[in-house]
Amino acid sequence: MEHRHAKHSLLDDQIKGLIGAGYYPNKSELTIDALRYLFSRRQDLRVASAVELYQEGKVTLSRAAEIAGMVSEEFRGVLAEKGLKIKVESLSDEEFDEGLKLIKDIRVTSK
Repeated sequence: MEHRHAKHSLLDDQIKGLIGAGYYPNKSELTIDALRYLFSRRQDLRVASAVELYQEGKVTLSRAAEIAGMVSEEFRGVLAEKGLKIKVESLSDEEFDEGLKLIKDIRVTSK
């Protein structure tokens, strides 16, 4: 337990030192930068995050693929490897009507 406390104290001191030296304005900005760096180096964490967000329905397939740093087809493969089903996203009635109108408009202008 003492060893863990020493690590935590060291980390706190390093954070305070970076803020004090002017590298970051506050702990929040330092944390954001640290996480960006972590995600840029660890694709496994990007993929895990993307899969979790997709499973929870918080992001679309294309957004999840972007989070994972992949194209949609590649991300579909990851989901398949994990035995996860791809959710079919449906349009609202309003979105469907807008799409239908757009298709009709395209047909009229192309004649």
